[in-house]
Amino acid sequence: MALSLSLSQKQQLKLSPQLLQSFELMALPLAELQQKIKAEIETNPALEIPSGREASFEVFAARTKDTERPSDSYSDSSSYGSDRSGYDTEASDRQQSFMENALSEEETLQEHLLSQLGCETLSEEEYEVGMLLITNLNSNGFHVQEPLGLLKKEQKPLFEPMLDKIHHFDPPGIGVKDWRESLILQARLKGMEGDELQTFSLLVHDNLELMRANKQAQVAKTLGIELEELEVLYSFLKTLTPYPGQSFASGPELYVIPDISIRKVDGELLLRMNSSSLPDLRINSEFEAFSLEKEIPKETQSYIQDQLKRANSLMFQVQLRNQTLYKVGKVLAEKQKEFFLSGPQYIKPLTQKTVADQIGVHETTVSRISTAKWIDTDWGIIPIKRLFSSAVGDEGEQVSKQAAKEIIQQILEEHQGKKALSDQKISDLLKGRGITVARRTVAKYRNELNIDPSFIRGTN
Repeated sequence: MALSLSLSQKQQLKLSPQLLQSFELMALPLAELQQKIKAEIETNPALEIPSGREASFEVFAARTKDTERPSDSYSDSSSYGSDRSGYDTEASDRQQSFMENALSEEETLQEHLLSQLGCETLSEEEYEVGMLLITNLNSNGFHVQEPLGLLKKEQKPLFEPMLDKIHHFDPPGIGVKDWRESLILQARLKGMEGDELQTFSLLVHDNLELMRANKQAQVAKTLGIELEELEVLYSFLKTLTPYPGQSFASGPELYVIPDISIRKVDGELLLRMNSSSLPDLRINSEFEAFSLEKEIPKETQSYIQDQLKRANSLMFQVQLRNQTLYKVGKVLAEKQKEFFLSGPQYIKPLTQKTVADQIGVHETTVSRISTAKWIDTDWGIIPIKRLFSSAVGDEGEQVSKQAAKEIIQQILEEHQGKKALSDQKISDLLKGRGITVARRTVAKYRNELNIDPSFIRGTN
């Protein structure tokens, strides 16, 4: 057999552990970053919190709850609200303990589902996928994020069978994207199938508003069924539960911690980072000194170097995260200045690519740093991603999608006539303001605002 030698060239992209950690920290909301740092402090002896700050990490986390009530006065030591002297931590802890013990605990939807998952005969991989799907459900039983995107590549073949298994858990109708899908799933679980299920799906998706407006004859004609059959389907629908998770406890109260604040102070915008929510980290000097010892075993030396490397990497990545977030905040303060000064109707069209180009990073970096982050403004605490919006309007003045929705809501709230405004009339009023938006687009935004169509609003 002849031997041969061949030469080939290929490109590979390999991500270092440091780069992967950077991606992870960029996307973490502040509350989860607190927990990650806490876990690292507990396991890495190379990290410490300076002794000048005597409060424990738990106190750092607890004090961030005060950020839900931001005031207009700021100080360097308190990013949100004025500083409090003489704060009695022990008294607060005793009161918290009393309240927790005084209230009886009720089972949450996720606890109820996880207990059923634990009773199934599953492999370790199946259980992990099931747990990911369940913990991604909100209090109504609907997906918070696209569930398939939560799974690793090797887990995705288990997605469909595990989701189907969860669909058969109690209560029926959970594990879907919204209440319409929940009603259809409940019907299927009760034995509805074939053409009847298809007709029921069309009724739920496209015709409920007409049913509420007492236009049964029109709906029956649209669905191609007799009026009596429609009444049977509608009566059956009324026995189902659109929000199956609401009979369970809502679980512990979740706090939104804003990462940055952009507020109007003396007519100017003031940008502040919420740095007080994270402890100051530094390398433990005594632990670092061990690395200089020459008589310690190689295994110990290797362990010390590894912990120091991890500690320095974490500190650098947290600093990089905060610096990137600050740069994004500066651009938002510049590009969305009218919003911060005058309100939601003045949000301008702004893409993540525009911000990325201005601060000199990739668009995906801006996407990660904006994910699950909140900003404190004079108009409330809002997700940072709300300030990114596509342009709306074919001619004349272009506004952002968010601003267009705000203007539509304002038009409907200010309308005083006896006849409800149709989508076409709203489109005409917007055009009068120099904003060209098609009727279908108006209908889409109205639905996103959870506002009924004109023929239903006119009957209320």
